[in-house]
Amino acid sequence: MDTRWVLMSEEKEKLVDEILELRERLKALQEENTALQKKLTKKQPTEKPADSPDIAKASRPRSLPPHRWGRKKGHPGCTRPKPVRIDRTVDQRLSCCPACQGPLNETQDASEHIQEDIVPARVEVVRFVRHSYWCRACHKDVTAPPAPDEVPHGYLGPQTLATMVWLKYHLALPANKIQAVLHDLCGLQVSTGAITQALQRLAGYLRIESDQILRAIQIAAVKHVDETGWKINGVGHWLWAFVNTAWAYFCVDKSRGSQVPVGLLGKVFQGVLVTDFLNAYNSKMQGRKQKCLVHLRREIREERGDHPPPDFTGPEKKLKRLLADAQRLADRRDHLSPRVFARRVRRAKDRLFEFATDVYSNATWKRLSKRILIHRDSLFTFLDVPGLPSDNNTAERAIKPHVIIRNRSFQNRTPAGADAHGVLTSLVQTLLLQKRPVLKNIARAFLHHRQKRASLKAPAAPPVLFTPA
Repeated sequence: MDTRWVLMSEEKEKLVDEILELRERLKALQEENTALQKKLTKKQPTEKPADSPDIAKASRPRSLPPHRWGRKKGHPGCTRPKPVRIDRTVDQRLSCCPACQGPLNETQDASEHIQEDIVPARVEVVRFVRHSYWCRACHKDVTAPPAPDEVPHGYLGPQTLATMVWLKYHLALPANKIQAVLHDLCGLQVSTGAITQALQRLAGYLRIESDQILRAIQIAAVKHVDETGWKINGVGHWLWAFVNTAWAYFCVDKSRGSQVPVGLLGKVFQGVLVTDFLNAYNSKMQGRKQKCLVHLRREIREERGDHPPPDFTGPEKKLKRLLADAQRLADRRDHLSPRVFARRVRRAKDRLFEFATDVYSNATWKRLSKRILIHRDSLFTFLDVPGLPSDNNTAERAIKPHVIIRNRSFQNRTPAGADAHGVLTSLVQTLLLQKRPVLKNIARAFLHHRQKRASLKAPAAPPVLFTPA
């Protein structure tokens, strides 16, 4: 039966109700369709139709960032600089045509190609002959002194020893890889035990230089201290770092307590001590301190988690705003008058005291507010001392090479090895901080102290590398 006749047979009111119902359903479906389209557009704003794929995007590896490499368009290019010294010239000529073996005229043109290569190192074996004489005035035998580059009674030269120090304490290579480098690149046969013993003897002669570094740290205006885990023959110890922007001193100790920094810096120390919140730096050390605000922010972030409770976010926002305002105030020190700056510093410290003495229901903020109250005089010291950082990143960056060595080796087997580690890493990192050549200075200092010890029979010679101001 035709649908039209069916509709005509229906009652008018029933048809009107059905039409209205269909209109409502159509309106609801249209609204739902619009919402889905907006949601899809928001998730994929740059999605292209399937019939026009992005060839460049499809061909780019997923691991590469979306930007292009190299300098921006229009900037001058950067290429490897051409060497100014030519050590060897090789002329390639032809006596006949390589195709038909026919004679050739005189050369008309030539193209140049310059390459840089490494000359394989070789071991230089030196025999030192020291002559003895009879002195007719003193009536005794006298012997010529050691040569300038001679290590008395040593089988390895100063450059070899300095290279071992560089490979182990800067490039973080274990003894077996140092052995391989010396053998494969230089042709020098040396055992891993000889490398370890040579470094320990070297540290004994250079201890006076590391003592000068410690003296410089003691009188420095700013010093950063941090510690990390270390092992001696599998037994847990601690590696301590005392550093600033020009000096670095390291030592390994069994204790993580206050006796280590107190013994090295003194109970009443000079300058400002920048540390984390470890108890070893607190009550037993008297002087100006700056606590690391990065450690505080990091702990807050860890305690916050992915789903913090309602009573956590309020104090968190308040403290983060206070720390950001203090850092911004330190950055604007040169743009404010001394009077205005001092007034704002007092206001920041008052806000910090108010935050520490407030009442909190959250257990984390009860604990952190107590800590802030205890260290309130050490959190904003960077506002009182121009140029003082508010973090302890200097010490953490200085410890990072030791962490790499720790992950690639068994740390130390004996206390003598741990002592050598502290002395030689102090020298290497201090020379790097001062932008001075490591190999040259290590070899020079060792020759100086070794020859003085052999000739004068004295316990130590004066330092030659470091003299604290």
